[in-house]
Amino acid sequence: MLRTHIGISFLTLVLTGQVAAADELAVIVNVANTTAALDAKAVKAHFLKTLSSWRSGDRVRSVDQIDATPKRAAFLAKVLGMSPTELERYWIEKQYANAETPPAKAPDDATVIRIVKTFKGAIGFVSKEAAEREGVKVVLILQY
Repeated sequence: MLRTHIGISFLTLVLTGQVAAADELAVIVNVANTTAALDAKAVKAHFLKTLSSWRSGDRVRSVDQIDATPKRAAFLAKVLGMSPTELERYWIEKQYANAETPPAKAPDDATVIRIVKTFKGAIGFVSKEAAEREGVKVVLILQY
């Protein structure tokens, strides 16, 4: 009896869509970038410009998003290991120390994609769905 009740409950959840799937974000680069894939550590190095150029010699141009979405929070926590305040402080210190500019700030996925398509050295993050539709190279997928 208990097994039947559990089975029916599970089936009800699946059929009504109440089993939440994790969202995914994609770290993207320009299609001309020769990098095929990156791990989170390499993405962090490029995004924070501790590696300021790609193997090809192209200058890294990181692109951040301005909104406080779960996607951005996941990127900051899982890839950069920082809070928004820590990231802001990082860039203030980096600007002061060596005049390094912080990432461009984009209002949405479409703008990030447009910037990444324009600049060979660009790197940014968007929803996985947007990346798959727009013809950019995905180098890392993260669930959040």
